[in-house]
Amino acid sequence: MPTDPTIHPHETLTAPTGERVQIDEDMSPIVRDLWRLGYATSACCQDVGEATAGVREKRTDPLGYGGDPFIEYHRGWALLKLPIPDAMRFVAMLAETPTFGERVRHPWRPGSWRMNVPLEPDGFSDAALLHFPKQQIPELAETLQNQ
Repeated sequence: MPTDPTIHPHETLTAPTGERVQIDEDMSPIVRDLWRLGYATSACCQDVGEATAGVREKRTDPLGYGGDPFIEYHRGWALLKLPIPDAMRFVAMLAETPTFGERVRHPWRPGSWRMNVPLEPDGFSDAALLHFPKQQIPELAETLQNQ
């Protein structure tokens, strides 16, 4: 299975599990603080559409996802992927903050988060996907730093 090329500048961090992982530079402060607060993460991206387009350009074999509509829909959106219990606890915490309360409580408003749990053949995925406008990365980092 090919390894996808790195698109965004990244930092290598040591996860709570001891594993060394590459985290997009802009997402590093968020991931560090999520780990400090006891949340598990399994993926993140500082711009999903841009990353998907970049991977598609650099790979020699088909990506298997990430057609033009997918890329355009996800441009400008950051991603955090957490186990469902952690995602629910995280969103509940954000719902109590002045900066993110309305954004996580009211979907489809400007600036709101898109949150879902994929449906798989055997049931729901174990992880939730939390997409949010990448412009909110600094605010999220600051909010988490103060927790």
